[in-house]
Amino acid sequence: MKPVNVTLQLGNQAPLTPPESDFYYVDQGNYQTFALADTPLTAYSDSATSCIITTVFCASPSGNTLIVAHLDSPACIEAFFALPQLSAASSLQVFAQGANPPDNSTAKANAAQLQACIDQLGSRVSNHELILLQGDPREQNRGEFGVHYAGDGSACVSNQPYSLALYQRDPTCGGQTVYCIMRRQEQPPVQLRDAGQPFSHPELVELASIALAFRKDPQDPASAFCNIVNLQDAEIRANWSTTPAYEAPWFSDQLKLGATFALAMAPVVTLSAQHLLSHTPPSFTRLRQALLSPSSASAQEAP
Repeated sequence: MKPVNVTLQLGNQAPLTPPESDFYYVDQGNYQTFALADTPLTAYSDSATSCIITTVFCASPSGNTLIVAHLDSPACIEAFFALPQLSAASSLQVFAQGANPPDNSTAKANAAQLQACIDQLGSRVSNHELILLQGDPREQNRGEFGVHYAGDGSACVSNQPYSLALYQRDPTCGGQTVYCIMRRQEQPPVQLRDAGQPFSHPELVELASIALAFRKDPQDPASAFCNIVNLQDAEIRANWSTTPAYEAPWFSDQLKLGATFALAMAPVVTLSAQHLLSHTPPSFTRLRQALLSPSSASAQEAP
């Protein structure tokens, strides 16, 4: 199949209202895959400082696909380029923006890893444009990146920003935010997840359980993740960002949403600790055993 005809447009445009349908937001630590046919779509991510928003068009005999990812560490970038969707493609077009500010050590490490992964793909990469280490991520729409696919075999990659509410960035009301912060505390650590798949109940319970217990300094209760609900914007940025001077305006509100989600999940975590354990009989089994036990029967027969 003929590869997608991709153009790149960069500017300093004002934010737009997102399309009412076929608009997909991909948050940090996630990727999403789209089969490209005759239906237009827009896939987008933002808030990138040292992170890199990466879009890859994959061409194969079975069709064209698009993968959009928000990658935040060298290990995360490696995990992305190891995805089977990329391995199966006969040719790839890679477009990416982020890794800012240019003097930040994490930004430089991410940029180097992305370039190394692309180099390893060799001639399979037919086209690539990397807009990395450019400057202040709050300027010139350097923290935003996405794709509009027209549905006719052509696509435009751009840094056009969109005005989004918190619920549009995190439809789980905080679960995605907890995942983003806590996923490397899981065992084994999680580098990347498919945003096209919903979180399962056990996943959210595990993440909330980790978040409820997590302290950056085990000896300091004030460093607890859930204490974010008590902090002001500047304190949250200073304590929970590697680029505190450059974060998006909604950064602190999104972390507060995650901390609030974890606190709200506390009763669910407690109950699930019983019901999700394989050696704990289900509630109705235990109730039935209690009702049918000899002592219960004797009590019922007593005058």
